[in-house]
Amino acid sequence: MMVISDLHYEKVFHRGVDESKAWNWLLSIVNYHEPDVLLSCGDWGTAITAKEFKELLSKTLVLTIYGNHDNLDVLRSLRNVNAALPVLMEDGLVYNVGGVRVAGISGVVAKKRKGKKRVPRKTPEEFIDLAKKLKDERVDVLLIHETPYLPSVFSSIRKSLGSQVALEAIGIIKPKIVFNGHIHEGAYRTYVFPYNTLYVYIDSSQHHKAYLILHVDNGLLEIWVNYEKKLNIPIQNIE
Repeated sequence: MMVISDLHYEKVFHRGVDESKAWNWLLSIVNYHEPDVLLSCGDWGTAITAKEFKELLSKTLVLTIYGNHDNLDVLRSLRNVNAALPVLMEDGLVYNVGGVRVAGISGVVAKKRKGKKRVPRKTPEEFIDLAKKLKDERVDVLLIHETPYLPSVFSSIRKSLGSQVALEAIGIIKPKIVFNGHIHEGAYRTYVFPYNTLYVYIDSSQHHKAYLILHVDNGLLEIWVNYEKKLNIPIQNIE
């Protein structure tokens, strides 16, 4: 199982980095690792097309939430080839993926639901209600886009409405692992909550090229940066 976040596939240069290379890079790491499932925490970028995405779907099953930089028209139109399963996950629904219970909450938090560039936000109440829905669902892997308020992990994080709501939601659900991106502070970060939930942040953009490989069979989570393994984390009772 592979996990990415914030691919940011755009046909532009951003801070000196060519983001148009993101899609081919993603296909290359999928070809290299051959994951049976690809999970994403959103922010694919607005340049994705259904045609390009279908090439990815011919290689692996994809489940994703959306962030705040996504082409929702494309994501909503896609279905996995073999499973006939929508690519875009339903908020608050648990998916059994090879014995792993995966759930997600899309989007970022704002006082008003109205989004930018046709990507809706979630009110704090909506986000927390979805967390409460998942509270007793024994979630193994939780995907969110909003970054929880963890100042010991992220030096640049603000105590914003979104970061506080994300932190509260994780505490309600208490999944075994939670993945997210969004903040763009380095390639990856890890943290263990007092209630033993493992938190992993990754940035899969062309700035950092980080991604995760989760081996369900032996309970090992690997953090990779552009074909180089950086860290092994043992995971207990993931299945």
